Amino acid sequence: MLPILALFLLASTPAIPPPRPAPPAPVTPPPRVEPAPQPVPNCLSSQGQTACGFNCQSARGGIACAQTPYGTCAVHAGQVHCWDPPRVAIQHPSKSSASPECKEVRGKVACGFNCRVNNGEVACNTTPYGVCKTHFGRLVCWDPPASVIHEYASDTPTPGCLNASESIACGYGCKAIRGEVHCASTPRGVCAINSRSNQFTCFDPPSLLHCDHSEPPPPPRG
Repeated sequence: MLPILALFLLASTPAIPPPRPAPPAPVTPPPRVEPAPQPVPNCLSSQGQTACGFNCQSARGGIACAQTPYGTCAVHAGQVHCWDPPRVAIQHPSKSSASPECKEVRGKVACGFNCRVNNGEVACNTTPYGVCKTHFGRLVCWDPPASVIHEYASDTPTPGCLNASESIACGYGCKAIRGEVHCASTPRGVCAINSRSNQFTCFDPPSLLHCDHSEPPPPPRG
């Protein structure tokens, strides 16, 4: 009798439903990163002329402004000279404190990075990763291609210059023989000299890097 009663009680006991799974936790979107505020362009008027942009300057010869907050303007030889770095230099600033500048000698003006003056000549690099050398009284400036700067950014290797007699060339892995100099254009490039014909062969592998930039870094404070 007792086993039958136990079975009856067991059968009449309501089944306990399994616990419901907890609802998924709400997904919190990452906080929106606002771009750094960019300097506001300004306008400058002088002698009946008006120019708008950045770092505006005026002189007897007129008035001018840089097109970007990364550019520079300077007055030399009575004229306003403005220069803006290329986008690759803006997107990949160097670790050094190099900034655009303008220099003048004997009425000649050049603007860029690492400007050099020698023997009445003035020359600059277009990026902070370039190099300028003096050879036989002339200035030679060279900058790595944009693809190299995009790939290495602030770690872009410093190029070098090599001379042979009156010839000079700048780049990477430079080699010279009998007054002739050749260099590769990229850090991974190579140059070879044929021992029989004394001919140069240089090769630069193509860059397979693809860059997708968003906001540029904040411009330097003037």
